[in-house]
Amino acid sequence: MARTGAAALRSKRSRFWPVVLVLAVLATGAWAGYTRPWEVRPKSVAVEVLASAPASRVLAVNGRIVPGRSIDVRPTVGGQLLSLGKEEGDPVAAGDVLATIDDAQQQAAVQQASAALDAALAQRGQAQLDFDRAESLGDTISRKAAEDARLGLETATRDAERLGAARDQAQSRLKEYVITAPFAGTVLARGVDPGQVVDSASVIYQIADLSQLQVEATVDELYAAEIRRGLKARLQPTGFNRTIESEVTFVSPSVDSSTGGRKLRIPVPTAADLSLPVGLTVTTNIVVEELDDALTVPRAAISDQRGRPFVRVIVAGKAERRDVEFVDWPAGRVIVTGGLAAGDTVILDPTQVADGALVVARAP
Repeated sequence: MARTGAAALRSKRSRFWPVVLVLAVLATGAWAGYTRPWEVRPKSVAVEVLASAPASRVLAVNGRIVPGRSIDVRPTVGGQLLSLGKEEGDPVAAGDVLATIDDAQQQAAVQQASAALDAALAQRGQAQLDFDRAESLGDTISRKAAEDARLGLETATRDAERLGAARDQAQSRLKEYVITAPFAGTVLARGVDPGQVVDSASVIYQIADLSQLQVEATVDELYAAEIRRGLKARLQPTGFNRTIESEVTFVSPSVDSSTGGRKLRIPVPTAADLSLPVGLTVTTNIVVEELDDALTVPRAAISDQRGRPFVRVIVAGKAERRDVEFVDWPAGRVIVTGGLAAGDTVILDPTQVADGALVVARAP
């Protein structure tokens, strides 16, 4: 009885497996018919359809706030500082006394020069009397005596003039021991302390006129030829949520050979009404070129093979290489000047596919 049941089970299994096999074959055939794995399927790629639009080339550099005019105040004489009249941040007017230097020795020099001049003037006075007396005697004195009187007066006059000039020079130099502000402004820095001995190399104060601030920046020599006066500039000072419109007013006529940079300056309009400290970093965008109608592409869409830049576009469902010309510029998008037209579908990553590959466009 047991053997009869086992035989029946084996009979059922022998009938089941052919059915399973047939179903598996049918399922595989259905899947293959639906997916067609033997066919090459198009690859989905991110694209951009080109359209003409206004475009500009902008050069972004970092600059710093500098005063319109500044000067390092240095003494023209040496000595010990007796007093300093200003501190950092103090306003100054033209002619304000900034510092005094011990002038005792120069005072003595003035007194000596004055005494020498007084003696010379006395001698000239006596020589003038001798000459006048000789003139009044006329022919009653010898020619030699008359000539000696004339020469004595000339010599005394020259000595008095020389010593007078020496006295004036000593007095003029005495004034240099009092240092005054050359123009109205603000003290940016003080470099010395009272009692210190200074000379012509010592910077006592740095004074600046803060009524007209500027942004000073340096442009790399790769783009230096593009920069000129009159270009629009947009300034964004660090820490200020504002953009200030201005223009380039100064461009250095030369490139610094040590840095490879060309210096430029852009004034900060007084209408901006911002209290910007000297030295503040300013993000500066210089508008080099503005076009009303141009084609631009992302820089990443351009590949370069042996110095021949190209992009890949979709034509009839396939990737096609297209050599292009463009304005090489440090920006995320560049202006195309040849090789593409409005309406072209550009593949944003040309390394994704090869030429002739089947592709399907998708939004980036």
